[in-house]
Amino acid sequence: MTDSAQTIEVEDLRITFSGGVQAVAGISLALKVGETVGLVGESGSGKTTLAKALVGLNRPTSGKVKLEGRDLTSLTRAHRLWLRRRVQMIFQDPLSSLSPRMKIASLLAEPIKIHGLDRKERWPKVLDLLARLGLSEAQLEKYPHQISGGQARRVAIARALVTDPSFLIADEPTAGLDVSVQGELLNLLADLQTRHSLGILIVSHNLNVIGRVTDRVAIMYLGTILEEGATRTVFRSPRHPYTHALLSANPVIDPEHKRAKLVLAGEIPSPSNPPAGCRFHTRCPKVQDRCRVEEPALTGPEGQRYACHFPLESAA
Repeated sequence: MTDSAQTIEVEDLRITFSGGVQAVAGISLALKVGETVGLVGESGSGKTTLAKALVGLNRPTSGKVKLEGRDLTSLTRAHRLWLRRRVQMIFQDPLSSLSPRMKIASLLAEPIKIHGLDRKERWPKVLDLLARLGLSEAQLEKYPHQISGGQARRVAIARALVTDPSFLIADEPTAGLDVSVQGELLNLLADLQTRHSLGILIVSHNLNVIGRVTDRVAIMYLGTILEEGATRTVFRSPRHPYTHALLSANPVIDPEHKRAKLVLAGEIPSPSNPPAGCRFHTRCPKVQDRCRVEEPALTGPEGQRYACHFPLESAA
């Protein structure tokens, strides 16, 4: 049982956009303080839509998003400011979220002003955070376009942590970065998670990133979660064919743990016209008649749940 005072909970969340696009179709998921969860899936699976709902940027069509037991869909304006302080998001393109007309110092000071915090008390912490992120005070006088992509991500992280949030949502935090820079950034996130006891949700299609830094993982497909559980368990012994296919296409994750190649046919269907039954059945190599008419529930032990009528055998 989760402690609601230390948790973001999503309950049967559905988000439908104009034109009948079902971006999120009945997802339940929890993120606790002190853990890192990975959200994985192909483009068009609804990962970013779900992530933005956690910070109030996407309004649910139905279902609930709760922070510390409080329903975020019915917050007043004052409580939305409380939400923004408690839950921060790092966007995939950090430069697009940083005003090009503001110097780094002003960008970092802005959240302090917005939330009415004491700058004299807060600024030494900002400088300490910059140092741990590998940024010098000299860079405070630069504009976003004058720093590298890796540095821009560090600034975005520093800006997100200025308010001492409990949760951090990171959308593709290593996208477009060199492998060495990716490693440095992942080490920083792991260090910050430990130091600040953050709950971190990492949205990514990069399975190597997810396998390296997360405690739990949720595999998302066409607005639903097909498999969820402890990262090590799911990656070593996937029960859903989709998870197996993703992992078999990326053998770098665990070269000592080889698995049969499972190739997916076709493309992910349109979320405006999802298949009946199991949403994955149009591409599943193990599809049977039941899959075409009956949507499977997410079942199984807490450490590894999966939505499949005919799951793969466990390696355990």
